[in-house]
Amino acid sequence: MADEPTIGENLARLRAQTGLTQQELSNKSGVSVATIRVLERNGRTTALMGTLAKLARALDVKPQALLGQPQTLHQEDGHRASVAALRRSVLALNEVPGVPLSAAAGAEDAPDAGELRHTVEVLWRQYHHGEFSGLVAGLPGLLGGAKATVRTARGSGRRVASAELSRAYQVAAMVAVHLSQDDLARAALEKAMVAADRAEDRLLIAAGCNALSWVLLRQGEPGLAAQLAVGAAEELNPRMAASDYTALRMWGRLMLSAVTAASRQEDFDGATELLASARRCTKVVRTDRMDYLNGGHGAAFGPAKISMVAVELAMAQGHSGEALRLAKKVPPTRRLPPATRGRHLLDVAQAQTWEARFADAVTTLTRVRAMAGEWMRYQVLARDTVQQIIEDKGRRRVEGLVPLAKHMNIAMR
Repeated sequence: MADEPTIGENLARLRAQTGLTQQELSNKSGVSVATIRVLERNGRTTALMGTLAKLARALDVKPQALLGQPQTLHQEDGHRASVAALRRSVLALNEVPGVPLSAAAGAEDAPDAGELRHTVEVLWRQYHHGEFSGLVAGLPGLLGGAKATVRTARGSGRRVASAELSRAYQVAAMVAVHLSQDDLARAALEKAMVAADRAEDRLLIAAGCNALSWVLLRQGEPGLAAQLAVGAAEELNPRMAASDYTALRMWGRLMLSAVTAASRQEDFDGATELLASARRCTKVVRTDRMDYLNGGHGAAFGPAKISMVAVELAMAQGHSGEALRLAKKVPPTRRLPPATRGRHLLDVAQAQTWEARFADAVTTLTRVRAMAGEWMRYQVLARDTVQQIIEDKGRRRVEGLVPLAKHMNIAMR
């Protein structure tokens, strides 16, 4: 297994390319020279996302350039599938005004809206189970079919078909994000928003804003991401009543996205206020469940999900002990999909690692692997945590660490 560059190695390379000294990068980013020095010396192989966002902005790169997130499917998944077919489907040239190309011969049949909705739900479930290989293979056909349905529909049927096309584009966008194709994801979401507008569906528009907020966050724009999430929530403005249940859930989902964005700016007071706003929704939304119909990104919402975000916020502040205390209060639920529960457990594992509870961290990571093994391979936080345990333990091995390292394609020295 080939060693991949660490955050520090990526940072040193990018800093050298821009011609900045460590002090100049510190002045430009607001990150201390000491932190930059420790990272570049590999004295620490992880960093808070807020710190990485500041460094990325100063270096004029995306945070992923520092993290080194993989851009293709894992070799052990049977093939290294490219995103070429997905890119061709999202950015179809025949849809660009003035381009002298027509739809390809033998284009997809136009399925009915019910069939499209069922397919979208199946793909969202695959997404939340981390089954990206199947998703990449199935998305071009879904998008082609949805476009064909919109082309042939008339009257109110076209609005219904446009809603399904919007949902299909949202699935494509979220898969592109996990393959580090952020520009493709943004293009897909812009098309999802256009389709949602044509469908005259305010919840789908809000769902598109929620997904776009995440993409902006990944592209190093936490301020814009927070602004978009809060603005979309204000547009919805639901009543705190059961009669507005679905809109209230969407409002809460947007608030949680804003919490993450605010924490990446190290606006922890603002993030705490936003989290408290989301928590007020539990007066009406009393159980956790998934809402695939209104956009699959951040589809989980309820008391457990809010508690998980509280743990995430504690970790963003570097409070690992507090994060573990809060993790004990997360209500148990099987209603949330493996990727949602796995993301929370990665926060727990990182907190355990910071507290030098390495055996506990390995146990937690092993749970994530069993729960969502393919999804785990794409998670930078999982990779960084396993790497940190390896480095902190040196030649001393923790039971279960070797299989984890092999799963994440990390060399054991």
